[in-house]
Amino acid sequence: MARLSRLCDLISTSLETSACVQSRVSEKHLLLSLSSLYKEIQKLCQLQDLEDETPVTAHKCVVQTENLEGNCKCLANVVLSMVNFFEHDSEFVQHLTSNILFTIFTSLIEADGIWVKFLQFVWITLVITMLSICGAASPCSQFQSTSPLKEVTTHKIPALDMSSSEIESFVSVLQSAHANPTSKTALGLFQMLHKMGKYLKNKVDQEGELGEKFILLSVKFLHNIPWDHYSKTDFGSSKMKAVLSGCMLQFICSLIQKNDFEDSQNSVMEVSNSHRELGDLVPKFLSSFFGLSDGEKHLVQYMKHKTLMLMIRLSFYPHQNDTSRIILWLRFLKEYFPDLLYKPFSNYTITPKCCLEESPFFPSFADKLVSLNTQTWHLQRQALLVFFKSCFGLIQTSSGIEKEQCLCGKEASLIDCGTPFCCCCCGNIGLSEMSDWLKCAFVCQVDTSPINFGLSFLQLFMDEDDMLFYILLLLQDASLVTLHTEIKGACYNYLHLLSNIIDPVCLFHLLLLSLKYDHLVLIDYLISKDTGVLCARYLLRCLKFVSQSWQSFGEFSVPQLQETDSSNKRPKLANEVCDASTSSKAFVDAKQCLVSLKNTLEDLHRKNLFPYNPKALLRSLSRFQELCQQ
Repeated sequence: MARLSRLCDLISTSLETSACVQSRVSEKHLLLSLSSLYKEIQKLCQLQDLEDETPVTAHKCVVQTENLEGNCKCLANVVLSMVNFFEHDSEFVQHLTSNILFTIFTSLIEADGIWVKFLQFVWITLVITMLSICGAASPCSQFQSTSPLKEVTTHKIPALDMSSSEIESFVSVLQSAHANPTSKTALGLFQMLHKMGKYLKNKVDQEGELGEKFILLSVKFLHNIPWDHYSKTDFGSSKMKAVLSGCMLQFICSLIQKNDFEDSQNSVMEVSNSHRELGDLVPKFLSSFFGLSDGEKHLVQYMKHKTLMLMIRLSFYPHQNDTSRIILWLRFLKEYFPDLLYKPFSNYTITPKCCLEESPFFPSFADKLVSLNTQTWHLQRQALLVFFKSCFGLIQTSSGIEKEQCLCGKEASLIDCGTPFCCCCCGNIGLSEMSDWLKCAFVCQVDTSPINFGLSFLQLFMDEDDMLFYILLLLQDASLVTLHTEIKGACYNYLHLLSNIIDPVCLFHLLLLSLKYDHLVLIDYLISKDTGVLCARYLLRCLKFVSQSWQSFGEFSVPQLQETDSSNKRPKLANEVCDASTSSKAFVDAKQCLVSLKNTLEDLHRKNLFPYNPKALLRSLSRFQELCQQ
């Protein structure tokens, strides 16, 4: 490839890498050299008349390797020549180095297979760097930097045609030219890989094929990072370890996009297997990432957020429904997030300052306490979503089993993933964990009624619309499971209470009440890109439940409610007082809201202003209106 040869020559002639870094030339001089090189590379990559057949005269790679030839030799020369600049103290030098490598990567996308080889050299450099960093802190004699890489050649990775001798040759030159890499190199490479992944998914990869290859290759190499040794490595600065850990977690989380789980059933099998392997990595890096000091509190909050986000996204894949994985994640939730899991929320009050704006991790300089509370509520929502999904998943595996005791004789309170569990035992674990959660979340509020508790639970999730409907749909499924689950023993009272709290008709009434029966808010939910499908699915289910439990819907009543702030961005509860005699008022308000929703939907659909076909929802609303008239 002529362009690659010219890039190789340009880098070799423009920079003397080792001399620049080792002699610590002035930052200004180095920045000028790198900037000039960056501009030349951009010009070269933008030229359209440089065909691959164009002859290149007197090309010779500076890096001499025995087993690398042709394009592989040029790619190795490019990576080896540039990677040392990540070790420079200047962040500007590191940034320019990353930009140069990224620009070269984007120029190789059109050349089939070349970009994969370039990516492989980057990953080998990163793995060797991590092995070197962690190996320096490990006295283990069997911890050798080249041995884990031999496993990589046995994996069937698309476009991976490098032999073990080629890899070993590259590693040998890398270790001699880059003898003592530090966390600076690892940080720079992880940031660049994150940028590469975003580019493939957002810029050029319309069909997803390139992104799939990127994920497959990344997951295979991530398994070669020594996670067990990483947690014991002394980076000299807790902040540096926190930043590197956060960057690594950000990259791992980016491998599964938010919209992936919405159509996970149609995923390519290889990608699904990669996500399974990625799920296996979660236990390995959790213990490594959470050993940070309290001085890095905001970084710890960020890492908790990313970890929970990763667990949420993976939980929507079918393979994550395996009981051993669910039990393992429950154990990690209890070990690493107990403060979020068992934090009471019955006194949660929505205020304007509690609303999320761009991110929960941009602290408010005006009121840091409110900002910290906002972060905590956001993390609690994430933790509870994973917890509920795990517990109800375990209960669902045991539905239909009518034995009082566990068939395998294990105690349900002991979560030990080293041994297999039968379905009955898994169900007992799910019930036991839900009972323990209710003891902490509900019983500590002695003056809280089940309906007030359910209302507080809804208000906790109202700040994040998509998560609100995920949890509502999850609780609907859970209500069906608990109806067919025989509950006995000490946890009966708490789980009977739970079945009342998550009753679909009750929650539907409480949701409408929380919205002050404003049908326009439901319209906003339905037309939203983030919540439209989820809200429509939830309303269809609710209307079906209502038609099947019409008497319960009509007789629903709300006891006296505590005052809540109503100045949020959406209408919340005003200072209303209700008693058992107000069931007719609750029914009339709900009826008016849903009939108004039907009329508005019909009007928007007739004018072609609704973003999708709402006929199924309109049929359900018409059926509801008929029941009201009867």
